[in-house]
Amino acid sequence: MSNSRGHVRLKSPKIRISVLEIAVAEDRRACEENLQNYIKYVLNEGRIERLGEFVHPDFVTHTDESALELDAQGDDFDGIRDGITELREKLQPHYSAAVTRWDGDTAHLAWTLAGTHVGRIMGFDPTGKSFAVNYTSWCTFKDGKAIEAEGEWDPAQTLAEIRRQIDAQLAADRG
Repeated sequence: MSNSRGHVRLKSPKIRISVLEIAVAEDRRACEENLQNYIKYVLNEGRIERLGEFVHPDFVTHTDESALELDAQGDDFDGIRDGITELREKLQPHYSAAVTRWDGDTAHLAWTLAGTHVGRIMGFDPTGKSFAVNYTSWCTFKDGKAIEAEGEWDPAQTLAEIRRQIDAQLAADRG
């Protein structure tokens, strides 16, 4: 039923909720697609010039990445851009992520980072060996773009796991 302005009036509160749920689901799907494109183009292909398509200009991260010992440090858009560039040079990374749940505009993510250690990072020299680690994060979206995020990882545990994997490969190489 429509009113004189042509707007549809919904009689059932259940229908109104369903329409809202559909809109929220569509927004979340768009954000997830944006996230997957960010991973594909920016993180994995290194097309850093596309960062602004996926990350809000007011983006801020709360992740303490000082344990990585990167030259590029920063928690804003420029810091993220520079950090991604440096990580790509030192780890030749390949990322994947999946949304595990939503809380409002915030997605909770399960990540895998696979890479090859080709530059000095986290206090040790390049080995040319491969590794893979899993971690979680959350990311809040605004206007379909990431505006705030935090990686939930333990630097000491991550370093120990990377070293364990690399040391096993080096030991196998020695025979």
